[in-house]
Amino acid sequence: MRDKPLIDKYFEQHHYEASDNCFTTLFMWQDPYGIRWAEENGVLYIQGGGKREPFLLPPFAGKDAKFLDGLLRAKEWFVENKLPFRFKGVSKDVKERMEDLCPGRYVFTPDRDNYEYIYKSEDLINLSGKKFRQKKNHLNQFRMQYSNYEYVPITDDIIPLCRETAASWVETHHEEGIEDELVAINLLFDNWDVLGLKGGAIKLFGRVEAFSIGELLNDRIALIHIEKANPDIRGLYQAINNEFIRHEFSEVEFINREEDMGLPGLRQAKESYNPDHFAEKYDAVYANEADNATGGK
Repeated sequence: MRDKPLIDKYFEQHHYEASDNCFTTLFMWQDPYGIRWAEENGVLYIQGGGKREPFLLPPFAGKDAKFLDGLLRAKEWFVENKLPFRFKGVSKDVKERMEDLCPGRYVFTPDRDNYEYIYKSEDLINLSGKKFRQKKNHLNQFRMQYSNYEYVPITDDIIPLCRETAASWVETHHEEGIEDELVAINLLFDNWDVLGLKGGAIKLFGRVEAFSIGELLNDRIALIHIEKANPDIRGLYQAINNEFIRHEFSEVEFINREEDMGLPGLRQAKESYNPDHFAEKYDAVYANEADNATGGK
């Protein structure tokens, strides 16, 4: 946590759209994804993948450093550690920059399962038009059936109720890595004030049945880190999505609701909200296959 100001400094110099470029994302997933970082000569390097499949994000060059120097130093790091070269989380803009600086040097592969869904805030709030008719119907039915529901911001007195809801949600889901998600959620609550997060919850009969956690990624995009709801209550997911953005991020142009991880049900759900565009991500390796085994030495 004490490294937050330094890492934020690098991210704030650019208008990144992806959740990888956010301190909170790195912090909450640091253990399951083996996140490590280093700073050298005005460039920030971030490693993920742990020991099994280590990779680097593209280097983050500060205002007085050169991106190309970061690329060359990353190459050296792979060589020094006897690891195959691999960048992940390469944005479309960074991909174009790498191609301009090093023509023909890299091969880029779209990482569709990790594309992040970017929506217009006004679409998620208003749900206007035919393409949102089903979502609006679900929301209206929820509001009619549960007219006594209460939307509340997440504060210290609400956090224990949200922890209980998260634990209950994990008990009814058995996907791989679900326990890691509960650890990540509790890590956010443990560091709520320092991280500067925003949160909202829906209460029914004194119990938190849904909650969402997010923050501003930059002045144009808000990032939703967590959204949980009781799946047995029809329209509840639509309600927490709508209420949270309407109360906390109505002045922001776009909302990033992160990736679908290649899960068919999650992909269908995210696509059904009609994203404005994607934060595309690419994997990058060297065009010369022999270079990948040595880091491009």
